[in-house]
Amino acid sequence: MSFTSISVLEQIRARVARTLTAGIQLNMSTDESKKLLKRHANRKTNLVIVFIDVNNSTEMSLSLAEERFALMIQTFAQEISMAVTGYGGYVFKYEGDAVIGLFPGEYDQVKVCENVLNCTASMLEIVKEVLNPAFRQSGLPEITVRIGLTYGYALVVVYGNSLAKAHIDIIGSSISLASKIVSIAKPNQVLVGESFYNILLPSKSACIVKLSEITLDPSKWKYLSHSDPTSMYRVYEYFCDSSSEHSV
Repeated sequence: MSFTSISVLEQIRARVARTLTAGIQLNMSTDESKKLLKRHANRKTNLVIVFIDVNNSTEMSLSLAEERFALMIQTFAQEISMAVTGYGGYVFKYEGDAVIGLFPGEYDQVKVCENVLNCTASMLEIVKEVLNPAFRQSGLPEITVRIGLTYGYALVVVYGNSLAKAHIDIIGSSISLASKIVSIAKPNQVLVGESFYNILLPSKSACIVKLSEITLDPSKWKYLSHSDPTSMYRVYEYFCDSSSEHSV
């Protein structure tokens, strides 16, 4: 069953309506991702990293009362978190108006990449079909989102001498590039990095026909390719059914 089947969308609509009147409905802890990362403490692990953030949130924060703006962001984060976990991912952290998700990629790399693309399509559908109608009904502005994906190794680092109590984080080019990729995305656009694309390319995955390389401005995008350090790191747009079309 699709995560955003009619019955599931109705459940999401009901939860969003309750959230906008009574406050956040779910436990939005990141404990499960911490447990995942602790199993790889001080080692590299293969991950798909997903950044999704609200476009033009600064402008909204200036035009709305703080409490109403916070409720919008909380509602958005709640539903995006549910999409991440619904597709087998983990919520890594919340950063302002952004949700960062992790999907373990140690085993079937093609399957996890396809799964994450399906997850992003569901995220866009939730924004379009559930969040924005609910926001309108509550007198709040509609939102658009930007999504960036990368695949690669990340080093799990522990800040402290006690694994049980220490802060745990990930570092590496994959998470750094994910944040850079999402920053250049257009409203309701899904962008993926070249490592992600290169996993799907030889697999004959049905998703590959929905990925198209975008043209990058070399004066602003200065990151080098992992596979060919003499060329620029490539970025591809994913044209899912729920996304708007953009010229490349």
